Amino acid sequence: MRRPGDEMIKTRAHSTARGTRGSGARRRGARGMTLVEILVVLMIVAGVMGAGVSMMGALTKSQLREEAMRLTSVIKYAYNQAALNNTQYRLVLNLETGEYFTEMTEAPVVAAQPDEDAFAEGLLPEEARELEEQHRQNKRSLFDKSEDDPFGISRRVGYERAEEAVVELTALRNGVRFESVRLAGREQPLTQGRAALRFFPNGFQQEAVIVLRDEEGSRFSLVTEPLTGRVKIYSGDWEPDRDFGEEERDD
Repeated sequence: MRRPGDEMIKTRAHSTARGTRGSGARRRGARGMTLVEILVVLMIVAGVMGAGVSMMGALTKSQLREEAMRLTSVIKYAYNQAALNNTQYRLVLNLETGEYFTEMTEAPVVAAQPDEDAFAEGLLPEEARELEEQHRQNKRSLFDKSEDDPFGISRRVGYERAEEAVVELTALRNGVRFESVRLAGREQPLTQGRAALRFFPNGFQQEAVIVLRDEEGSRFSLVTEPLTGRVKIYSGDWEPDRDFGEEERDD
C-alpha cells in the first residue's frame, strides 16, 4: 500500500542520486582538464627548452663564423701589406693561448725550409729544436765568415714586430680556439705550440689550413690560396689534397 509521502521521497532520492552522479562527473571532468593542462604546459616547456638549445647552438656557431671572418681579414691584410711594402711578413698563431700577431723582416732572402723560421722563434717542440740544433752543428755552412756572405743569404731570417706589421697581439674570442694548423712543407698538422704563416713581397703566401673550433665542437677550416691571396672558409674539417703545398716545395 503506497503512502502519500512515498512518491515525494522517491522523487527526492532520484534527484539526489542524479545530482550526485552529475557532481561526480563534473569532478572527474575537472580532474581530466587539469591533467590535460599539465600535459600541455609540459609540452610547451619542452618546446621552449628545445628552441633555447637550438638557438644557443646557432649563436655559438655564429660566433665561430665571426672569428673565422676576422682571422680571414687579418690574413688578407698581411698578404696585401707584404706586397705593398715589399717586405716579408708572417702571421704567428699560438695554438696554446689562441692568440696571433704579425711580424716582418727586412731580410733579402727567405730560408728555403719552413722550419728555419719556426726554429728562429722557438715554434717547434723542445725535442725538435734539440734535433735541429744538432743538425746545425753537424752541418758546415758554405759561408764560414760574414765577409764571404755579404748579402746574408745563409743567415737565419729574423722576424720582429714593428709598427708597420700593425696586427698586434690579438686573442680569439667567445670560446673559439685553434684546433690545428697545417702548413705547406709539413707532413703533419700542428696541434700545439706555435705556427707561422708567411707572406712574400712577390704576392705569394704560404699554403695553409687553419681549423678553428668552438666550445660546442663546431669547426671552420680556413684554407689559403698561395697565388691569389684568397682565403676560403669551409664548415667542418677540410682535408687537403695529396698535392697540398707541392707548388711551394717545387720552387
